[in-house]
Amino acid sequence: MQLALFDVEAYRPLFYHQFLQSELGQLFTTIPFQELSEVFQTQSKDSKVGAPPTFNIQGGLGLMFLKHYTGLSDAKLIERVNTDWHYQCFCGLAPSIHHNIKDQDMVGRWRRFFGLRLEMNLLQEKLAEAWKGDLEHQQISMQDATVYESYIKYPTDLKLLWDCLQWLRSQMEKVGKLTKSALPRSKYDSRLKRYIAFSKRRKKTHKLERKERKAALYLLDKLQGQFQTMLNEGGKTLIKQLKPLIFEKLKTLRQILLQQQYHYDQPSKSVPHRIVSFYKPYLRPIVRGKENKPVEFGAKVHQVQVGGCNFIEHLDFEAFHEGNRLKKSVWFQQHLFGQVHQVAADGIYANNRNRKWCRTQKIATSFIPKGRQGADKPQADALRKSLSSIRATRLEGSFGNEKNHYLLRKVKARTKETEIAWIFFGVHCANAVKIAKARQQREQDLKLAA
Repeated sequence: MQLALFDVEAYRPLFYHQFLQSELGQLFTTIPFQELSEVFQTQSKDSKVGAPPTFNIQGGLGLMFLKHYTGLSDAKLIERVNTDWHYQCFCGLAPSIHHNIKDQDMVGRWRRFFGLRLEMNLLQEKLAEAWKGDLEHQQISMQDATVYESYIKYPTDLKLLWDCLQWLRSQMEKVGKLTKSALPRSKYDSRLKRYIAFSKRRKKTHKLERKERKAALYLLDKLQGQFQTMLNEGGKTLIKQLKPLIFEKLKTLRQILLQQQYHYDQPSKSVPHRIVSFYKPYLRPIVRGKENKPVEFGAKVHQVQVGGCNFIEHLDFEAFHEGNRLKKSVWFQQHLFGQVHQVAADGIYANNRNRKWCRTQKIATSFIPKGRQGADKPQADALRKSLSSIRATRLEGSFGNEKNHYLLRKVKARTKETEIAWIFFGVHCANAVKIAKARQQREQDLKLAA
């Protein structure tokens, strides 16, 4: 039996006031939770069945921003929410010492909720409207693309084939238990031992690797035929007992088999829309040309930076040429913040089409000029140098800041929709922290001036 000496209810206004004075409270005031939640409110339906939810939509948004601000795992974040009343205030819960959320997948389920309903352009309009008064130099557009890598093992052809084989074997065992039938004969066990021995070799020759790939291709073709026979013999009763996801995976497996067989027969030719991960078939190899990382596997994101804050103009898991998106990026920024007068971008954007369009729109660029220049050459050179240096430091530095401090170095979400949501909240959590620091600095300057 516990005796409460002080009533917590009476001190909640004081708790909330102290929360707003903290660093986390200042971040809370920069995020327009009400406006963001209205975007999702029209898509969700309130269920009158079961217990009331722990968090409303604003609380779920708070969990998403806290996830990237703290860098905690989903389970650790729930543990902190249970014990830290600052986190409870951030998520819209009343400060209490007896919150006991036992659902460890709470954060993951909210991420899936937002991922399936994410309207990125509409949400960014709400954020831009809330932050417009805090952003300087809104007439300058800084553009670049980066890749936020997905958390997967480095893919090789042999690893991919054996991921398919191991999944297919496990499904055959499940179907065998359901139908109470023995597994068809195959050389899966002996081939698995050979693959493990090959993986442990320090020196893997090209000839031996092709030999292992040929054996894996033959075994995969044989097993998927046997699995289809088991499904046909089981009939409609068996198919109803299996999850629809199994048939989606089986379709992906057959596509991988066709691609890998083509790649084995004609290694000099590229495979269009090549699948590199069995569990994430939407990923594609994106050639970046970096010295230490020539190929990356993840979402390629084209961003526009305004006043130090990044906004996602285009996101795709397929490779694209960012130089072709200059016009769309300028229109995107003009829709959010008004007229653009200067554009800062690297050399890949400096094609003749973009140069001509910028001249017709009277937009100054950071591109190295072609041909003769007019009488205002010194002023143009000074502007170009200033734009290039600011873009190289601020925009490139912001990518590293997001990856190092806001969980964007390796995206650990499991589906395409949740990966997009992960990237969206990570980018705009970094923006919200910048806005909060700018507002705090402005208040300090005002106090000193007074």
